[in-house]
Amino acid sequence: MIHCLHGAVGHHSNWELFKDTLPQPLHHHNLWSFFQNSSPSLSEAAKLINTQAAQHDILLGYSMGGRIALHTLLAQPQKWKAAIIISAHPGLEKHRTERLAQDEKWAQLALTDWPNFIHQWNSQSILSSVTPTLKLAPSSDQAAVAHSFLHWSLGTQKNLRPLLKKITTPLLWITGANDPKFTTLAQDCAPLLPNCTHTTLPDCGHRAPWESPTAFTQTVKTFLTPFFSHPSS
Repeated sequence: MIHCLHGAVGHHSNWELFKDTLPQPLHHHNLWSFFQNSSPSLSEAAKLINTQAAQHDILLGYSMGGRIALHTLLAQPQKWKAAIIISAHPGLEKHRTERLAQDEKWAQLALTDWPNFIHQWNSQSILSSVTPTLKLAPSSDQAAVAHSFLHWSLGTQKNLRPLLKKITTPLLWITGANDPKFTTLAQDCAPLLPNCTHTTLPDCGHRAPWESPTAFTQTVKTFLTPFFSHPSS
């Protein structure tokens, strides 16, 4: 089983694009459901993921979901057979106050003007690529999305770099060649992880899986093949 964690403002069903091409069944978590009865921290969200997964499952996280995946691996690195991290940030080393203020503005806009929020979110240069298959969270989840900007902000997240050595899980870190910021972050983090390979996919940016689904699928299948005796099953 591959446990898939979506990105900020994303929809869990986006992983359905890969249900017939990846070598294991997919379980895509709806991270917005975590806010139904509480406002969990990143570490608390990680505990929920670990609770829902079986021993030796695969963990896959994109962007915000990648940050949650790193927390999940830190909490129980021996639980997971392997992990794939995509376009994720290990944590800020400075400018936390500025990031908190920025994310508070996003949260307020999400609560008060959802259409404008979605427009401004998609207008960011890092997300400017055309990805027609990508769905965003519906307005029914706007409160949960707003809470995520407060409770899962990079401004509240620890800098995980000093802790990455604890993640002994075999790990593939994927970035897009047209996403230089997150590619540099991955290049910096890969040597800190005991068992990590960083791969840059050509001709795609931050939303690499959906911008280049064929290359993404092949890269993940190649990485996972050694862990399964029948990778095409």
